[in-house]
Amino acid sequence: METKFTKAKEVFRDVVDLNYYVPIASVEKTKADLLQALKQHEKMIFITGEAGRGKSMILKSIFNELKDKEKVFYISNPYLEINSILEMLKHIKSDDYQIFLLDEAQLLSEDTFENLRIYADKGNITLVFATHDIDIKKLMGKKHFETRVNYILKVNKATRDEIESFIKTKLLKSNLIDIAEMLKPKNYKLIYKYTKGSLRATNQLMFKVFDIIDYFAKKDPSRNFDCISNKYIEMAHMDLKEIYA
Repeated sequence: METKFTKAKEVFRDVVDLNYYVPIASVEKTKADLLQALKQHEKMIFITGEAGRGKSMILKSIFNELKDKEKVFYISNPYLEINSILEMLKHIKSDDYQIFLLDEAQLLSEDTFENLRIYADKGNITLVFATHDIDIKKLMGKKHFETRVNYILKVNKATRDEIESFIKTKLLKSNLIDIAEMLKPKNYKLIYKYTKGSLRATNQLMFKVFDIIDYFAKKDPSRNFDCISNKYIEMAHMDLKEIYA
């Protein structure tokens, strides 16, 4: 038996799905800067930020916008496909401009970055790397990258208001208005405390919150949920801490 909380849970499943893309300011600013850099045909661009900031969603959204206008490729795990990527780069003609959006680039080796840099220097491709803050600092410490990276775009953590908008928008887009109205300011305050502005952590926490409520709703169908108690959010947080401990 499904309840409305079953559907709410699925809204927050931690996958990169553009159907659930929410244009919050901290993400849209980086996306707009990236689009501008791509218009200028810059050679190497890095998007950095802590895990869960929305880097993957930015790349996928950019790909979706450009795929009918440009030769653009989105590679979700370049570490596994690097040989195919290098083979493609080898055969690109000098007058054929192409864009490669490489997610999870922190998994690539320094030698691989150097090989990719050589292709970027030819001027007919743009390489966009999404990577973690700590990894970009290490990479920029290498002499051969100091003057060759055109842009480093940082995705800042979401504010408390942005997290509230993120959650509400996801629920409203899925016609779960009644559930969106159950969440109160005290809920969002606690959610932000636990997620610290991470969109991924927010998805994971809200998925677990609605999973717990769904369990109780199925166990006692007569139970009335007119608001969401912070105890469910606390339970979800504790459950996630055990999972990732």
